Amino acid sequence: MAQFTFTNNTYAGEALAGFMASTLLEADSVKRGLLTVINDVKSRKVILDVDDDVVLQDPSGMFTDQGTTSAQNESYLDPVVYEFMKQEQWDKLVQSWETQQLKPGAFQDYEGVVDLSDFMVQRYLTKIQIANERLYWLGKGATKEAAFTAPFTGLLPTIAAATGVYKVGLGKPATSMAATAISALGVVTVSSTATLKDGDVVTITAVTGTSKDTTNGGSGIDMQGQSYFIQVISATTFKLVRNYHEVNTRKPATFSSTATAATISYINSSNVLDVLTGIYAQLDPADRSQEDFNLQIPLHVGYAYAQAQADKAVNVLNAFTDPKKMDYLGVPLQLMNHWQANTILGARSSNLFLGVDLLGDASELSTVYMKPYTNDNVVRMKARMKAAVNYKFANELFYLSA
Repeated sequence: MAQFTFTNNTYAGEALAGFMASTLLEADSVKRGLLTVINDVKSRKVILDVDDDVVLQDPSGMFTDQGTTSAQNESYLDPVVYEFMKQEQWDKLVQSWETQQLKPGAFQDYEGVVDLSDFMVQRYLTKIQIANERLYWLGKGATKEAAFTAPFTGLLPTIAAATGVYKVGLGKPATSMAATAISALGVVTVSSTATLKDGDVVTITAVTGTSKDTTNGGSGIDMQGQSYFIQVISATTFKLVRNYHEVNTRKPATFSSTATAATISYINSSNVLDVLTGIYAQLDPADRSQEDFNLQIPLHVGYAYAQAQADKAVNVLNAFTDPKKMDYLGVPLQLMNHWQANTILGARSSNLFLGVDLLGDASELSTVYMKPYTNDNVVRMKARMKAAVNYKFANELFYLSA
């Protein structure tokens, strides 16, 4: 594997051989074993799908084939190479490093060897891991950190568009309602907000009008398909407070123009038990019974399930203080960070694949102190990564979304 490279002795350098593995393989879902990792994917890798029926026949002295034809299909891992590049001013980097070396309440300067190699890498490690987590599941279009040009669809959009996947919507009365107006301030008018609470997450579809989400500036993005934390205002109105995908930046949602109609879909404490009951009844028993099968849910659905458990525990001591088990009738519920709202995926980890190439030249990390070469007192860090995702058997996947 490519090593951590230094081109000048100003750094007390060390080989961080595990850095690339950390960025690619320590994404949250990978560490929990929700994806099957395939290494050494240098170019397109074929995943062969083979399936057949079983026919129990009469005994015979002569061999007679059961007469069925094995179905053979192919799915692919098409690796994409992308990079992270960052330049830091030397004196500011040293100042940040020294600040972290001081103990709380200390006034004296830290005295020791200035080793910035690990410090600079760790400064961005977690953020790169989160970016990769979003990229794997949501794809490039929904990952703000992804600015490269190559296509990277992501698992959830790929599964949503696939034929053969068992798909379920949230269009039922208990999980959706019609909006008759959305104002330029993000105020939504519906027939009743009785089943909604502050902090619920709603997904907006079937938008009629020109309403745009301008949270990140510019002319904005279409509200269609976006999800928001809400605040209930009255018996018939609620406000879109924050885009669900801006949870880490905590930016308040802003809008332009209006809409005259939309569909509001949601999973909250009022309906989460019914949703999970319906999902459980529709899961293929052959998949549900496997040890590596999981229902993967966004954080807000996990919180709603915990709240519903506490609400149902009438006269139970510590019902609202004890931690709640994320399990539904024996099926593990995996809380997914940085995921798509109001979406639930049922899948075996052996049916979802992540391809990487940790040993190839396309995965590398290097740091250069530029002063000896250009007289610029800056440090440049460059990390190159390579990854691809896909599933194998579409008919073994369950997908619920708005």
